[in-house]
Amino acid sequence: MRYKTLEDVIQEGREFHQKLGRQYAEFELLSADERASLLLDQLKRREVSMSHTLENFRDDVGEGALRTWVQFAPEGREPELLQRLRNIDISDVEAIGEVAMDIEMYLSDQYRDLLLIADTPTAKRTLERLLELEQLEEHTLSVNLYNLRDC
Repeated sequence: MRYKTLEDVIQEGREFHQKLGRQYAEFELLSADERASLLLDQLKRREVSMSHTLENFRDDVGEGALRTWVQFAPEGREPELLQRLRNIDISDVEAIGEVAMDIEMYLSDQYRDLLLIADTPTAKRTLERLLELEQLEEHTLSVNLYNLRDC
């Protein structure tokens, strides 16, 4: 088991969203499929937005909360998910959507797990807000994928 501050959790989340945004942007430029390009553009914009949101969120939380330590186990799956994304067929809308949804579900689960083990009110409130953000992103992605299939 390892320990992290909430600031570490937020910063790592922000960096993960930045990496995802860069990967989606690269794929958008390479994709010849119009629907895939549209999805990749939406995903890229969402990741850029989440990165900015987490930066602003970090500023809003306050120093006391940011310094709160939480027990964090196991190691994150971000490298595995990024590799899975890199290996995707960029013309396969379903495959792109599946990986994107798996990433959103992973992030929601991660914040939910951290919330369960948080032992201070400040940490709990912060993690509840992070979980709400990711659940909203998960819902938005689900709606976007449904609408894209309907085209």
